[in-house]
Amino acid sequence: MTLIDIILIDDSAFDLFIYEKLLIKSGIAKTVKTFNSAREALKYLNDEGHSMPQTVILLDLQMPDMNGFEFIEEFGKVSTTLKDKIKIFMLSSTIDTGDIQKAKDSPDIIDLLSKPLEIDLLKKKLEI
Repeated sequence: MTLIDIILIDDSAFDLFIYEKLLIKSGIAKTVKTFNSAREALKYLNDEGHSMPQTVILLDLQMPDMNGFEFIEEFGKVSTTLKDKIKIFMLSSTIDTGDIQKAKDSPDIIDLLSKPLEIDLLKKKLEI
């Protein structure tokens, strides 16, 4: 199995802690970098993206300051070179059909995954 680099973006310190442990313990993640702010994660991508390996981003939808869709809007402005290195999965417990459809319609979002994150489902989506 190929280990992957993962970036977790979630305003919940609890979720970041649990998902980081799950991803590492499950043998899916080579590295897990966590951000509790979408703005911080975007800054990191803009500053460090040129040297990043192929990476999966797990992005929470509901966050203060900058939500998941606002992050996606800003991500749309990054270089194609960086975009080609990144796969984004949005995480949410939403039942809002508008949000679900918006995530499905976004070319930058691979899929919307329900919270709590199911590692086996993520492995299947990544074909690991």
